[in-house]
Amino acid sequence: MSLVDLTERQGTLAWPLGWAFAELLPAASTRPDLGLKLLTTARPRLHFLAFVLATSARPATPELIDQALHKPMRKVLADMGLSGRRGLRRLLGRIPGKLMEREHYQLLAHLLADASAAPILHHVTEVSGELLVNIRDLPPMLRAPAVIDAIAHIPGAAQHVLMWIDIVSARLQCAASETQTQLGRCRSHAELRSQLEKLVDALPALDAAPPQVIGHAVRIDTPSAIRQLGHRFRNCLSSFVDAEVDGATHIYHWCSGQSEAVCEVSRASNLGWFLASHLGPQNTTLAPDVAGPLRRAFAEASIHPIQIVETYDDLYFSTARRGDAITDGSRRNRHQRRGRYHAD
Repeated sequence: MSLVDLTERQGTLAWPLGWAFAELLPAASTRPDLGLKLLTTARPRLHFLAFVLATSARPATPELIDQALHKPMRKVLADMGLSGRRGLRRLLGRIPGKLMEREHYQLLAHLLADASAAPILHHVTEVSGELLVNIRDLPPMLRAPAVIDAIAHIPGAAQHVLMWIDIVSARLQCAASETQTQLGRCRSHAELRSQLEKLVDALPALDAAPPQVIGHAVRIDTPSAIRQLGHRFRNCLSSFVDAEVDGATHIYHWCSGQSEAVCEVSRASNLGWFLASHLGPQNTTLAPDVAGPLRRAFAEASIHPIQIVETYDDLYFSTARRGDAITDGSRRNRHQRRGRYHAD
């Protein structure tokens, strides 16, 4: 039975094999037994097959597939010139579900050859593409198990953590590398949590509200003007009025050419102001050619994406000891922020 027949009957291979399915299809067409082999092969071995396909310049011939499925992994890696990738078998067994993307297997091979990344990988309990990207994006001084474990599988977390460190360091007037070193020296969640608290507690108070004008955006300060803008955009902006009055949130009206948007800028304690929701009329998602310039304009005013704060929330709350009763206020507020805009 061919791979094509099996897939048409059961639809069981196209989903778990992902990108590799198209590469395996020509070989399976010439070898009817390969489809059954792929269906009955243990998941870690399928991940090894994907690893071989992703890191080898050779096409997916029946011979290569047989080697990847049946030959000792150590021998296959040696033939590929990758004999130094120790612990690969264990890591492949810790990938849940379907295959990762091709570039993630290539990244796994790269990280296993990195002296500062390989020891971290050997201790993770689950491997994902997001985890590999986060390890890659963190500088060696920040690749502490406590940090990696805290941000693990959160997409883009490493970049957000680095931006958070840059913001905090600028507010404390110290070098970002110094802050990175402080956090990277933490050997437990308790230490990491303590260091994060010290950094946040040392932040000076914010001096003022965000600028009146940012790029093509103008701050809307009065409750009546906010309600009028919400009526015109068909958004319930009236729910922002209380936060606007107490200074926790500000609303901006972006108008550039034919493009308009309502932008929410929220305060995160003493850390600074951050760009949260920014949507068009009736809550429409902004086109990339509108959203890009808008975000850049706010970033130039030191108002960065709210996702930086959200990732910090995840980083901080993941360091809690089991059994600690922590009121997850930041995450709850996050859902409130995202839920404020809704069409009338």
